[in-house]
This record gives sequence, structure tokens and C-alpha cells, in this order.
Amino acid sequence: MINEQLAGVWTYRSFLNVPEEVGDFNKIKFGEGELVFEMKSEPGTIRGQLVFRSEKPDPKDARLFIYGYIEKSNFRFQGTGVKKTDAEDWVYDYNGEITPNWIDGTEKKTIMTGTVIRSVPHDGKPAGVVGSFIAVKREFLEPSQVIPLPENVLSMLSTRMHRLHHSVWHSVRDRWTRLDETKKNEIRKRGWQPGEIDDERPSITPYEDPIVLNGSGEDFLFMHRKMIMHVNSMMTEPIKGWSVIPAPGPYLIEPKFDNGNISVFPPGNPNGFTVPPLWITGNEEFDRRNAQLKSDGHYWSRMKWWDRKFKNPQYLATLTLYELGSLIEWSVHNDMHIRWASVPSDKDLVPIPTGRDERDINALKWDRTSYDFLGDTYSAHVNPVFWRLHGWVDDRINDWFEAHETVHKGQLKEYRLMVSRGSKVINGF
Repeated sequence: MINEQLAGVWTYRSFLNVPEEVGDFNKIKFGEGELVFEMKSEPGTIRGQLVFRSEKPDPKDARLFIYGYIEKSNFRFQGTGVKKTDAEDWVYDYNGEITPNWIDGTEKKTIMTGTVIRSVPHDGKPAGVVGSFIAVKREFLEPSQVIPLPENVLSMLSTRMHRLHHSVWHSVRDRWTRLDETKKNEIRKRGWQPGEIDDERPSITPYEDPIVLNGSGEDFLFMHRKMIMHVNSMMTEPIKGWSVIPAPGPYLIEPKFDNGNISVFPPGNPNGFTVPPLWITGNEEFDRRNAQLKSDGHYWSRMKWWDRKFKNPQYLATLTLYELGSLIEWSVHNDMHIRWASVPSDKDLVPIPTGRDERDINALKWDRTSYDFLGDTYSAHVNPVFWRLHGWVDDRINDWFEAHETVHKGQLKEYRLMVSRGSKVINGF
């Protein structure tokens, strides 16, 4: 668990152990910087970087590479200077632990405390000098802060109409087999049944097993293709879906310099695709699943395998389009939603680990643009990651068609359906 607590970005402050009153903290200041820990697959290991940035970022700013290990609640790591920076000859060792939190405290933060020693002399400063340090963990940098959606798109997706459209569409098809006939008839009167009135296509059985052979998977693919086209029609630069499902990390990308100007990627979530921290709901089944889905091991053992499987032309040529849609929806698609989900929060941005009560659709509480929880169909489409993962899903339709063209040439015909917005079209087969 300490691995998860460490992973992320911290504000690091160290000071000399001077027992006398000094009045001015700067008199005992040892250092202040940005400490980044990566999530490591190897149990008990620590890796990261400590950066002491100047007021105007410079390629030579002191930077230490961090590597160490964890023993129970204690951790030790060493920082060695990165070449061609002001810290090139530095070596410091750190010993610390996560400080227990007050149960009844307010504005609680995760705090790390410990001691640091200069292990090797540098710049005329002797080895052996010991200081103390405090590090305060920063909030996870959400995708909406790194790769925000355009304002016009965000405003549209946050409206009651679009939230309900996405939520009701999924809820009806996922629960259809468990509704009584009275409720089904009320839904039919509104034309909201899954599929056509004479060809209803629920997505799962009463036992929550995917229904693969009834066409519901094709509904899933083309409903989201229409959503993608609508959003892209509102943008000068359409959102590109993931070509490959992102591998774990990185928490930190090295700064880039172009003609003396520095481009600093935001630490902790430099490309917007870092897996958010785990949170606990108290629901054992969900918590175990969430922990598994966010692990590095799940990516390498399952998601990477799915990424290859659903691109394999030999496999795709054996599937109908509705089989492909159902198999993707109830495997990699659902897992991606939870893997990249952050803990949901209320209107005051206070975390609510158990999430929104599905019966609560209070506009003031849930229609704000900041409510973009990927684990809720009322909000998932407001999250910028939604469009990357669904872009990956949508590209599998084209892979499927190309696979069938190769193996069953001429048996499928591509056509285009006109949709209500201008001259936009949806490809079909």
C-alpha cells in the first residue's frame, strides 16, 4: 500500500537541524523542490526524481535521480545528480516514513517526514551534514487540467440532455432483462427500448453475462461512433484516439529545450494518461477489482494482450461486427473506464468514494463541467480520456472490415448513413 501512497508528486522542503530559535526559516533552509515518485511494479522498490527548479526553468537546474526500497512503513532512497545539471556530483541519502493522519482533521494531506544526509562532498560543502525534511503530496493532476476539451465541446457534453442521453442509453440496454413488463412498456412508449421495437437487443442477461449474438454489440459501436463524429465536428483539430492502449506511467517526462526555451511537462501526469491513484469505497468486490485494474500487472497481462487480440486480422475475420462490439464492450472497454477513473467528488470537490447515487440527478450537484467521473455513464463522456479510449474502440471497426476484406473479399459492402448534423456520415457495413 505504501507504493500507492508514495506514487505521485510532492513538494519537498528540507532544513538544517539547528536547535536555537532563528526567527527566519531561510536561515535553516536546506532545500526546496519537486519530488516525483513513480509507481513501481517491483514490490518494495522506489524510483523517481527530485528537482530544484530555478525561478526561470533552466536545463542546468539541479536534478537528482531517486532509487531506493521500502521496508514495512519505512523507506530509504538515494538521490544521485543527473549529468549536465548543477547537481551532477551530488549524492544524498534519505530515510523517512508516511506520517499518520488525524482521523478528525480537516484539509488533510498525505505527509512524508524524515532525515537527509549529504553523502558525498560537493561544491566545497562537506559530507555528513544531516538535515530533516517534510514533503506534502500534491493532488493528482486530472486529465481535464492537462488535455482539456475545448470550451464549446465541454459545455455541450455537460448539459442535462447529453448526460441523460448517454446514461439512459446504457442503463436501459444493461438492465432490460431485469425490468418487469410494466416498466418495459413505459420505456417502449418513449421509444427508448434497446434496439427496434420488434428487435429488442439488451446487452446482458439477468445474471450479467454479455449477450454476444443479438446485435447489441453493433449498437454499442455505432452509438459511440456517432458521438465521436458529433464532437469532432465541433473542433478544428479532432481528438485522436489511442493507437495503442497506454502503458503504465510515465509520472515524469524529461524537460525539452528548443532554442533556449524550456517546455516542462506537468509532473505526475505529463501526457494526461497516467493512471490515477487508487481509492477505497468499502465495497470489497469493487475495491479489489479497482486495485487490480489500476495495477501495472493488469496492463501487461490483460490490456496489452487485448490490444493485440482486437487488432489481429486472423481473429477479427472470425467475428461478426456485433460479436466484436460485445466482446470489446464487456472486456477491455469496461476495464479502461475504471483503470483511468479518479475518485469522484461532489460540487465542493470533496471526494465521495462511493460515487453518485444513480437516482440523484440534481443539476446543481452533477451537471457542472468538473463532474467527469469515468466510472459513471452520466459523466464519463465529459472526461477527455473518454474520447481517447473510445477512439481506440472505434478504430477496431475499420480493422474488422479490412480483415474481412482480406479473408472474405467482396462479402461485405461498406455504406454510409446520413445523420442529422449537416453532411456528416456514419460508416456501416
